[in-house]
Amino acid sequence: MAEGRDAGSAQGEPSAPATDTYPRKILEYMEGFLISKTVFTSCELGVFDVLLAAERPLSAEEISQAVGASLDGMQRLLAACTGLQLLNTHWDNRQVFYSNTEQSRIFLTRSSPLSLYQSIQYSSRTIYLCWHYLTDAVREGRNQYEKAFGVSSKDLFQALYR
Repeated sequence: MAEGRDAGSAQGEPSAPATDTYPRKILEYMEGFLISKTVFTSCELGVFDVLLAAERPLSAEEISQAVGASLDGMQRLLAACTGLQLLNTHWDNRQVFYSNTEQSRIFLTRSSPLSLYQSIQYSSRTIYLCWHYLTDAVREGRNQYEKAFGVSSKDLFQALYR
């Protein structure tokens, strides 16, 4: 029998897992979209571009003003980006300032020759929205472009690239 499969007991009842019972992998799968949306939102708001242009670490207040966002929302977004190692933190007089990591500077700013910004925007605005209707697509056996974009699949590309 393949390794990692639950063979069950001789009486046909499932046996207890041999190792850790914490569903780490399942929780990672469940919450993976949170990471994607954090990256999508940070790029869409221009957080990494503002930090690149500043050429110095900025406070949450400076970043929120530059992108037109609430301070509370920006503080939460910046904390998430820091946890994802997309931003560096710098402390001065008990105040935190933020700067791009090398990866963010290279791949998440619009002006970088290696930028993934356009691909990220496509994933956020198109692919992510399509996957929202995956359950319906499986049930119905057809694409869900009309639900996702309000147009039929034959008009999709025209609508997307308007």
